[in-house]
Amino acid sequence: MRDLAPHEEAAQPLAARRRSDFTRSLVEAATSRRAGSAWLSAVRCIASAGRKRCGAWTRVARPEAGRVEWSCPSCGEQGVITGFEGSEHDLSAHIATKKTLMWGVDEESRDVLLAATKALPSLRAIVARTSPVAEVPGFLRIDATVGELDAMYTLVEQLRDGTRNRWRIELLEELRGSLCDAMDRF
Repeated sequence: MRDLAPHEEAAQPLAARRRSDFTRSLVEAATSRRAGSAWLSAVRCIASAGRKRCGAWTRVARPEAGRVEWSCPSCGEQGVITGFEGSEHDLSAHIATKKTLMWGVDEESRDVLLAATKALPSLRAIVARTSPVAEVPGFLRIDATVGELDAMYTLVEQLRDGTRNRWRIELLEELRGSLCDAMDRF
């Protein structure tokens, strides 16, 4: 992880930038939950066969401190990531320790939340622990504490208040409503 070029480096080729972003996303996903067995993350595989990108969800695990293992159940690509401890992408300090509730989003909403939480590691950890639900196509599950959901609600309100884009307002309103539903079940 320490060998990756900075994300902002413009001279980096597109393929290298994609691989770096993929690696950072895998580390964030794996460190957003307790160390242990592999789970299916909402990070899409970037492996290519010819000109076609795989795009399947990747499995991540953090079997021990300082080690992230990942694999793609579709194309078989796999790897190990080290050297991430203490980096800005190590979200292990923000693992939920209290009872969690389930909150659901779609990929588009997840992407908006990822972009909005780049500088907010405690909120980014919530979004990074997203996992797809096989039984409900398009549904991504996020497990978060009531306090985390409340903090996310505040962020969504701030985003909503700061935009004039009609599409984005509708998306943020849906997120706000789904957050209310998740917290009401507590």
